[in-house]
Amino acid sequence: MKRLIYTLLIGAAFGLSSCEKNDPITDLGDTNGEFSANISVSYSNTKPLIGDSTIVTVQTWQRDDKFDKVEFYQTIFESFGLELRLNKGTSIDTKDQQINNNPYSTLILSDTIKSKEVWNTILAKDLDQYWVTSSNNYVIRAQYKVERIDGKYPSNANLISALSDVDFGVLKSLLAYGITKDDYLTLFPSAPADHFTTGGTYVLTTKGMDNLRDNLTREQLKSIVKSLNKKGTYNVTIDASVKTPTGAVTSVPSRLFENTI
Repeated sequence: MKRLIYTLLIGAAFGLSSCEKNDPITDLGDTNGEFSANISVSYSNTKPLIGDSTIVTVQTWQRDDKFDKVEFYQTIFESFGLELRLNKGTSIDTKDQQINNNPYSTLILSDTIKSKEVWNTILAKDLDQYWVTSSNNYVIRAQYKVERIDGKYPSNANLISALSDVDFGVLKSLLAYGITKDDYLTLFPSAPADHFTTGGTYVLTTKGMDNLRDNLTREQLKSIVKSLNKKGTYNVTIDASVKTPTGAVTSVPSRLFENTI
């Protein structure tokens, strides 16, 4: 009779545990909780364009089932040259110009718009809703949309105001060699004849070039901008990590999504 009762008790115990997490450590007693979690990440779209979305899926487990939080991060970085068009025909491109079929750039700007910024957090108290019995781990899916945003450099004529003195100096030098006579006269209406050449490659003489470099202000230039666009790359990096209560952090290699702008 005792054997029968014992058998029934064992059967009942297995029946109660069949819907719970498969956690063999529980039967061995608690550990000190210093074990790092395991983590893997996958993406539904590995080449999202600007405006597209990708589902970021994090799978994680920890031998003691002890977590602090799961975090998703984004880093956004852009590197670009300028396509500047003025009202009276001046056209300046500072990236990927050609000399004898060799590309070169004269002014490249870069900006880290966001640096490992958290965009999604799952706390330990909320993890149970992500438990998947069949795989015996937590599966967290989050949608990430690649959106074009500006940092310190606006995508319009106001970008000129954000240029450093050195970079604005480079842009003025490029304008000195590439500006049209009509645009120059819009900036300097009383410019004398000796500011202009009578032919050849450049519109301005050395005197005219020096005047532009020395006296052109940002506000003057902005007032005659027809368009100003960025030309380069817009990069989004996604990271994810899992942290335990003791501070042990497990991360996955970053995933880079690069777009041409």
